[in-house]
Amino acid sequence: MFHTDQYRTTIYNTNDRLPEKLADELKQWKPGRTEFTTLACSFTPRDRRLDGSLEFELSWTARDGSTKKEPPGKVSYYNINGALGEANDIITKLRVQCNLPGTLRNPSRQVSLLTKGSNTLSIGMKVDQKMIDQQMTIVYRVAQKATEVLGCENNPLKNDPTIKAYSTPEEAARAGN
Repeated sequence: MFHTDQYRTTIYNTNDRLPEKLADELKQWKPGRTEFTTLACSFTPRDRRLDGSLEFELSWTARDGSTKKEPPGKVSYYNINGALGEANDIITKLRVQCNLPGTLRNPSRQVSLLTKGSNTLSIGMKVDQKMIDQQMTIVYRVAQKATEVLGCENNPLKNDPTIKAYSTPEEAARAGN
């Protein structure tokens, strides 16, 4: 499991700055845009002999999934409280519908909030399903905090996660019905 005392934490966007940055990006969002632009935080080992990091990014992506890019390799799929996720041994993504208030109401209903975790700490390690599930749990918690600070009116991630991997994205999507 991830023990934060063993890592240096870098906060790129605080709880005060994150909503402003993501609101600006949402105003500029256009269909087809897929790049990740808002770094939230990262963790790097305090032990300088160890390599890699655990980074989290947030962005907006088409709600209909038209810009979705699947991670390479063996992928596990998730449906956690209606949020759809996918993960391999390094990349973990979770898409959630975050309906924002005010002037962002209409634009937010065209997109999903995408939280991406990148775990280069595990490169070269034997990664099992339990570890991938743990990565999904961490990404869920980051997304949960992001939806709180953004003020999503629909409270999409208000519940604790129940992590269960599925073999196909269709299976995961059906699990939410």
